[in-house]
Amino acid sequence: MYSLRNYQTESIENTLAWWGSHTKPTDNPIIVLPCAAGKSVVIAGLVGRLFELWPSEHPRTLVIVPSKELAEQNAEKLVNVLPPDIRVGYYSASVGKKQPNADVIVATIGSVAKSAHVLGNIKCVIFDECHLISSDGAGMYRSLLNDLAKYCSFRAVGLTATPFRGNGVWLTDGRDPLFTGICHEVTVKFMLENGYNSPLVRPAEELAQIDVQAVPIVNGDYQLSELASQVSKHLALAASQAVQIAVNRKKWIAFCPTVATADEFALALGHLSISAAVVTGDTPKGEREALIRRYRAGQIRCLVTVLALTTGFDVPDVDCIIWLRPTRSPVLYVQGAGRGMRIAPGKTDCLWLDFSDTTERMGPIDAIRGKRASKRKAGSAPFAVCDNCGAQVMPAALLRCPECDHLMREVEDPKARSASDAAILSTQVEKVIKTYPIDDVEYDLHVSRNEGKPDSLLVKYWSGLRVVAREWIALQHTGYAQHRARQWWAYRSKEGMAYVPETIDQALEWIEAGYGLRRPTTVTVNESGKYPEIVGFEWPAQLDLGDESDRSSDTKGSVAGHAPALI
Repeated sequence: MYSLRNYQTESIENTLAWWGSHTKPTDNPIIVLPCAAGKSVVIAGLVGRLFELWPSEHPRTLVIVPSKELAEQNAEKLVNVLPPDIRVGYYSASVGKKQPNADVIVATIGSVAKSAHVLGNIKCVIFDECHLISSDGAGMYRSLLNDLAKYCSFRAVGLTATPFRGNGVWLTDGRDPLFTGICHEVTVKFMLENGYNSPLVRPAEELAQIDVQAVPIVNGDYQLSELASQVSKHLALAASQAVQIAVNRKKWIAFCPTVATADEFALALGHLSISAAVVTGDTPKGEREALIRRYRAGQIRCLVTVLALTTGFDVPDVDCIIWLRPTRSPVLYVQGAGRGMRIAPGKTDCLWLDFSDTTERMGPIDAIRGKRASKRKAGSAPFAVCDNCGAQVMPAALLRCPECDHLMREVEDPKARSASDAAILSTQVEKVIKTYPIDDVEYDLHVSRNEGKPDSLLVKYWSGLRVVAREWIALQHTGYAQHRARQWWAYRSKEGMAYVPETIDQALEWIEAGYGLRRPTTVTVNESGKYPEIVGFEWPAQLDLGDESDRSSDTKGSVAGHAPALI
């Protein structure tokens, strides 16, 4: 039996809250969970919550996954989390079972894409690894949803570590996107701070770099045959350097652009007495499973792959990643790096050996956000996409996002995401951090410019004669934004969660009447980006808060799109 972590429970409740406040059947949210955050556990927990809340509706659920491995992982978690009277079945040729009458059907997309008519009354559709869904109406995923809608009404949600496509565009943007916003996000920073992720580290040694300047760009990434030709020139040297630098690392994964380069690199490692095996999408299933078993057991030191191990590969003690796959795709970059970020006994970090300029160009994996589609075709929906949370904002001319209150950018700044160094995590980037003494805190009503959307509490931190930081506290919002706002208030109040205002007007009335919100003595701000970001506060040493003065939250993250005010 699995016990859900607090952030996993929050993601489930915020999904339900999203469905409650976004009532159109096409309002489909995304849950963003980094590698090792437990997507399969959250899926099982969400299904269990649906059956708990609406037993009379018998909310049969379809869980769609891209591979046999993910089907088996999800089914295992479902069986362990759900009561035994909720039947879990498969609809997957690769698993060898088709059980369309099960209460919860775990299906591989290739098997179920044309089988909506046999599934019966489905109430919920859950997409694991939803970044794989096509942005257009075509594709197996969209075809399945369109067919399923002919027979029943349902709500849908996607889960991914990367809420953007291979070209970096938000999953909520583009022509006829399936998803419309993010209902809950757990950050890599939170996972690292709370010990749920293992950090990636770069070597002190300088690595050889694959030259891709002459490689043409096709569909947003490097043309594979030309790329493979360039990569091949560097494989022998890369193997030699990897063996020297990673001598004390036990389990390696190497990513290459093609099967031929993967074979060549495995051979180069073999010549250096490193046991290596190649696993690709073309590897027969039985052989693939046998190789991964040997790798888990330590009989193979390095698995060399193309794309086969970027998702659903669960070997926690991987402690070295060799990146020989120059790419412009943030999805490949983040998903590949994530293979080394699981925690394991005795593991302190994972060595990241990037023989390309990918890290330098893309920047830290925990700082990557989606971007807007570059152009809109005539007749496309009149919405903008929030840079901070990916929500669709209508009308497009709004200055602030109604979901997270982030200041909308009318023009995409291509320099905003260009990397200035080769740090793999943002904690390794030199930041412009300044700490200001706080002389006053001002509270005011921030009126939403989007009719029908809730207002927020604007908090201004004054140092001397100027405002050095701002926060927007979403007390009247729903879901995750409201949850974080209530935590913000509770941390500053003597009563904690016992007395939290329901409206902004009520909050301002309480403050005006002398309600004791404690005030920090300093605010620390990261000024390296386009907009200042609060990264922490200092509080008075002696506080008249009784036994609750040391209150803290188990969830780090942003309040209404800003850095945490919970220390």
